Amino acid sequence: MRYWRRGIWVGAVLATGAVVAVAVRERSLSSAGSLVSVLGFLVSMAGLVANTLRTGPGERSPAEHLEHAADALAEGVRLHWQAEWRLRRLQDPKPLPVRWTTADPWLADAAENIGGGGDARFDGVLDDIARVFARVPARRLVVLGAPGSGKTVLAVRFTLDLLERRDTGDPVPVIFPLATWQPDSTELYAWLSARLAEGYPALGSLQRSGSSLAAELLESGRVLPVLDGLDELAAPLRAEAVRRLNSALDDGSPLLLTCRSQVYAQVVADGDVFTAAAVVELQPLAFEEAADFLRRTARPVRGPAGERTTAWDPVLARTRPGDPVRRVLASPLMVAMARAVYGESGNDPEELLRRPEFADPTALEEYLLDAFVPAAFAGSTRWDTGRAVHWLRFLARHLEHRDTRDLAWWELHTALPRPLPSLGPLLLLGLLAEAVCLPLWALGQDPALPAVTAATVAGVCAGYAARGRPRRQFLLPLVYAVPLSLAVGLTRPLSQDPYFAVPFAGMPRALGWLAVGGLYGLVIATGLAAVGMPASPLPSTMPFFGRRRRGPRGRWARRAGAGLLTAAGVLLVGAGVLPDAPLLTALGAVVAGAVTAYLVRGESAVVAKGGRRDPAGRTRRLGRAMVHGLAVGLLAGLTLGAVFTLAEGGTAATRAALRDDFPVSGPVRHAPDGSRYVDAADGTRYGLRAHGHTYLVLPEPVHGTLVERGGTRDFALPADVRDLELCAPPARCTAIDQRLAISAHDYRPDGEVFTVRLTDGRDAGSYDLSPLLDRARSEWVTRQSPGAILRTAVVFGLAGGLGLGLVGGIAAGLHRWLGAPVDVTRSLSPSAILGTDRGTALARALFTYLAAVLAGSALPRLLGLPDAASIGAYALIPTGVVTVAMSAWGRLAVARLWLCARGALPWRLMAFLGEAHRLGVLRQAGAVYQFRHARLQERLSSSPAPATRPRPAPGCVRRSSRP
Repeated sequence: MRYWRRGIWVGAVLATGAVVAVAVRERSLSSAGSLVSVLGFLVSMAGLVANTLRTGPGERSPAEHLEHAADALAEGVRLHWQAEWRLRRLQDPKPLPVRWTTADPWLADAAENIGGGGDARFDGVLDDIARVFARVPARRLVVLGAPGSGKTVLAVRFTLDLLERRDTGDPVPVIFPLATWQPDSTELYAWLSARLAEGYPALGSLQRSGSSLAAELLESGRVLPVLDGLDELAAPLRAEAVRRLNSALDDGSPLLLTCRSQVYAQVVADGDVFTAAAVVELQPLAFEEAADFLRRTARPVRGPAGERTTAWDPVLARTRPGDPVRRVLASPLMVAMARAVYGESGNDPEELLRRPEFADPTALEEYLLDAFVPAAFAGSTRWDTGRAVHWLRFLARHLEHRDTRDLAWWELHTALPRPLPSLGPLLLLGLLAEAVCLPLWALGQDPALPAVTAATVAGVCAGYAARGRPRRQFLLPLVYAVPLSLAVGLTRPLSQDPYFAVPFAGMPRALGWLAVGGLYGLVIATGLAAVGMPASPLPSTMPFFGRRRRGPRGRWARRAGAGLLTAAGVLLVGAGVLPDAPLLTALGAVVAGAVTAYLVRGESAVVAKGGRRDPAGRTRRLGRAMVHGLAVGLLAGLTLGAVFTLAEGGTAATRAALRDDFPVSGPVRHAPDGSRYVDAADGTRYGLRAHGHTYLVLPEPVHGTLVERGGTRDFALPADVRDLELCAPPARCTAIDQRLAISAHDYRPDGEVFTVRLTDGRDAGSYDLSPLLDRARSEWVTRQSPGAILRTAVVFGLAGGLGLGLVGGIAAGLHRWLGAPVDVTRSLSPSAILGTDRGTALARALFTYLAAVLAGSALPRLLGLPDAASIGAYALIPTGVVTVAMSAWGRLAVARLWLCARGALPWRLMAFLGEAHRLGVLRQAGAVYQFRHARLQERLSSSPAPATRPRPAPGCVRRSSRP
């Protein structure tokens, strides 16, 4: 059956290819029918390519592929959490001795379901967690505890211990913070696979089954979920989450779950227990253990007799059972806070006993949480402590508002006021464009520049606003295009501009530029939709970054390549747009190349490595990506072109059908050749030939020269003969003085416009006749019939849509293909991912730019398409810049500009977050940061804002530095 399908596709390609070949040979692709043939050829070729590239030999078996991915994931998880363990100094000098006991029996499932007998106990200490988990027959464990009792630390220790003991084929423990799960609307495995792909982007790649690699790892049992923080879900969702766990997990599916004790008890009372899971509960620290830990981690002080003592010794000695200090230090979190505030800063903990407000343990805990951030940043020479606290409070409030624990830099734009989260990058581009256009207008340039720029930005914003829902991502731009196309059809001249084969030529200046600018913006928005720009883009990467040449040589090679390609593209366009300004074009190319080389800097740390190279697989992936991209691009481009054709062409043709036959009144006479004419009062004859073409006979004889050269015949006025030296040998010139009949032919790329008919019936081409034609005469000569207007609209719409679709499809295919997996075996850094996303956005924009330039130059020459195809292709040149602005990095840049100017965040945001991570205020969870503990985030978010807002950080608006 596969061969029959392939044979059908081959036949379709040969048949439509033959039609296209004949059309190209005859140069007849300017008609609508030939354009449809081209479209059929492209569709047939796309189907053949897709059918051919579906399978290929020599691939790794699915089981081997999944095992290799699981091994790489295990190494990535191990490296990440080992680094986090060290950053929190949990090994310095050793972790707190967290203990647990088996929870009350009513919180667990029936003993027969758990196994191991009804009297089985699962007590233990921190280092025993993996062994205790292995003793549970179903390998399901629920860890309960009070806030700050060490549940997350236990989950991390469990993950690292299992990874140390892991053999090939064992599942990989992965920690999943539960705060982002919506169990009432999202299936467990769908959420797990999405979170896994977000933290380890390589696992988001689609497999042959249509599922992501993360989903296949989960479905095959190669991932052991460690679900941290059931209590962080909204109260109405907690019981539903347990029900989803029970229904989604198969018998024997291992899992570890953490939750606050009181919350889990309420969940069990309202719903059900976690099936087949043993339940243990963390116990408060013994005071002696906490005191010993604080003494061993505090700075040493010389005692009266030279003995070693610390600032904690007199405080701990004076405490009594039941004191607030003892009650607070029963929490491992508060012990860690006390160590940071007093043991490492030199502050005196004696105030904990002296200040009367600390008689309330809650007030003491809040004080330690409030003092933690200033104590952590006290030793920082780079960041002011007061500003750091203010910035972290803003971030904590932002996360609490979004009801999440994940501080993802690519979601920071959601902190901006509407409509900036979605349209901020576009508005910023518009402001930059206006900042260039307004001075040019003030210097005497075209006053339409600011208006068309504003209209273009409005069109892009209107089209991009439809990106919220996939079903309307193409529909709303088409709806917006209808009134603009009607405006063009209602206001455009009903004559053909002899110099520009576009319907907009000759429109009223203000309205014309506004309508054209708006349509141009919708074209760019349609290109974005074809490319697949999401409403909230995630960080992306490309296979070029870091695969072969790392280190300084690799970085400089990437910089040089990107800079040279950008400069070449600018030169290519500048040579056509500014042919008389080569120095300005060269300068622009150098500047653009230098800026691109500067931005593509740093070394990627996220490109996948390892495994056998698979050139055939990459080729198939390219083929599938290009087929999908061309299908989407051609659909979007041709649909937009068809809407414009129907709205603009139909309106203009209707106006033409309703107008008078002649521009002047008078008796209509008939000529022997079948034409009709009317003589005006000034003697000008307005004629209309039988086939609908117009002509004009001037009232006075015209003095000129008939130039004959090599079988051609042209008429020229004396000024042109003199200035252009038309009568130089071998030309033969004849002076004439007679009334001429002037008519216009269709637009030609060679620049010839008018044809003159001599009194003896001979026709001749012409040079510039504008001195003989005023506006009324010129409009009559170039007037189009309703049929001609509709044909022109069809050709322009289909050809422009074809050019738009081809370039948009190529760009969309490249965007799909130029995605590379992230190396999960290297320590993921949000800053590294940001740098890679920046380079990826610039590279993809460059490819889109080059595709638009090359396609715009090649389409008319290779396929003989009308110039409208080039217009449609060239229209997507700005799309590359827009994709950069709408990328995750571009949105972050807008957020930084806004929030930094308001003093909410520093300009060097990623450096600040990295410092907060190094100081232990934040922790890294995959590609995102989180506050060290949920209680710290809650406390910072609820802390009262200062009476006066800090000024913008130094360097915020003065200079731009690397994030």
